[in-house]
Amino acid sequence: MRPLFLALCAFLLVDAGDGFAASYRFQVLIDLDRDAQTGCAPAGAAGAMVGQDLRILALTDRSQVSETVVERCNQGAWEQVERDARARPIAVGQGHFGSDAIEWSLPRNRVSALPRIPLRFVAERLDLPAADVVGDGPLGSKLELGLVDDTLAVPSLGHVGMALLALALAWLGLRRSPRAGAAAVSSGLILLALWAQGLPPEARADDARVGHVAALDAGNDIADAGVDILAVQARADGEQLHFRVDVNNIEDDALADGARVLFIGNSLTYSNELPSMLEAIARQSGKRLITDAITIPGGALEDHFRGRTAHAALASGGYAIVILQQGPSSLPESQANLREWTQRFAPRIRAGGARPALYMVWPDETRLAFFDDVRASYSNAALDANGMFIPAGEVWRAAWRIDAQLPLYGGDRFHPSALGSYAAALSMYAELYRQSPVGLPARLVLANGDVLELDAVRVEIVQTAAWTAHLEFGRAGG
Repeated sequence: MRPLFLALCAFLLVDAGDGFAASYRFQVLIDLDRDAQTGCAPAGAAGAMVGQDLRILALTDRSQVSETVVERCNQGAWEQVERDARARPIAVGQGHFGSDAIEWSLPRNRVSALPRIPLRFVAERLDLPAADVVGDGPLGSKLELGLVDDTLAVPSLGHVGMALLALALAWLGLRRSPRAGAAAVSSGLILLALWAQGLPPEARADDARVGHVAALDAGNDIADAGVDILAVQARADGEQLHFRVDVNNIEDDALADGARVLFIGNSLTYSNELPSMLEAIARQSGKRLITDAITIPGGALEDHFRGRTAHAALASGGYAIVILQQGPSSLPESQANLREWTQRFAPRIRAGGARPALYMVWPDETRLAFFDDVRASYSNAALDANGMFIPAGEVWRAAWRIDAQLPLYGGDRFHPSALGSYAAALSMYAELYRQSPVGLPARLVLANGDVLELDAVRVEIVQTAAWTAHLEFGRAGG
C-alpha cells in the first residue's frame, strides 16, 4: 500500500509541475532541401504542408510561451532534437498595430550551411479547428530569410573611374560616327547619373533583406483572434534566428459569446440601425452578440431616468454592458448633466450585473472645434462611473486625418451617415472585444435581412481609425 501511495504522490507532483495546458501552437516550418517530395507533413488544423524538414514550435496559453521545441523530419516522422521549457510572457499589445506578439528562437547553427531558407509561419488553436498560415504561396513566392549575402558584388570604379569610363565611351563612339558618339555620350551621362545617385537598392551588395524578412497578413480572416495572424517576421543575428508572430488578440475575449448589450440613448443610437450594425460586425468576426435599445428622440439620460424607461430592463438583469448616450454635451452645464445622470444610472446598471459604457458622439458640423469638449464630457462621465469609454467621435476625427472628405455626417450635418454610424459601431466593437476590426468585410447583413454595401476603401479607413482611437483613448473600465 505504501509504494502505491508514494507512486501516487510522485505522479501528482509531476503533474503539478507540468500542469501547463497549451491552448495555441505557433510553428515555423522550413523546407531545407526545397523538395516537396521529401520531409514530413505536420498534422493539425492548418492542413497538410508536405516537404517540411525542420520545425520550430512555441506552445502557449493566453499569457505566456510555456516551451519551445525544435523537431526535424527523420525518415518521415518528426523527431525532437531540442526543447526549452523556460516560460516567457507574451508581449500583449506590443505587436503590429496593438496586436499581441509571440516570440521564440532557433540556434543559427541548425541551418548554418544554407544561404537562404524558405519559411512558413503557422498559428493553430489546439482544441478547436482554427489556423492561419503566412508564407504558403507557390514556390518562389514564399517567405525567405537570407542568412548570407549571396548576391554578386557590383565593383566600384570610384569618382575618377566613372568619369574616365564615360569619356572613353564617348571617344570610341566619335571615332565610328557622330551618331554613335552621341549615343555613347548619352550612355556616359547615364553612368554618371547612376554614380551620383547611387545604385538602386536591389543592386547593392548590402541588401537590406539579408538577415531579416517580414510580411503582413489580412486581419480578421480567421474567426479565432488568437490565431488570426496580422504580421510575421524573422531576423538573424550571430547566434540565433528570431521569429515573431503578431496575432489579433490572444487574450480571452473581453465579452463572452452570446452576451447581451443594452443601448440607452436617442437618435444618434437608432440612426442607421447602429445596434444591428454592431451585431453584424460581431458576426463577421465569428462572435454572437445580442443588442437591445431603449431610445427617446432627442432624449438625454435625465429623460430616461425620470421617465423610468430603462429601469425595468436594468432590474431584470442579463446584460453584460449598458451603453449610455445623449447629445454632444460639450457646454459646461450639459457636461455636468451628463456626469450627474451617468452616476445615477451606474448603481442600477451594476445591480443588474452589467458594466456601464459611455458612447462618445460628436458636435454638429458647424461646431467642429468642440470635439475635445465632447470627448472630455463623455470620458469624465465614464471615469466617474468606472465605466467603459467608447471614443466614437475620435474615430471620426482619426478617419478625417486620413481622408478629410469622408461623408460621416448625414444630410442635416448632425446625425450620422451610414458610414458615420458604421464608424461608431466599429469603435464599440474595438472596445467590447479589444480586437482590431481591420480586415472585416465591407458588406454587412443586418438582423432584419437588410444588406449594407459600403465602399471598401472607406471601410478600411474607418476600421483603421477605430483601432487607432481605441489605442489612444479607449478604456475598458471596471
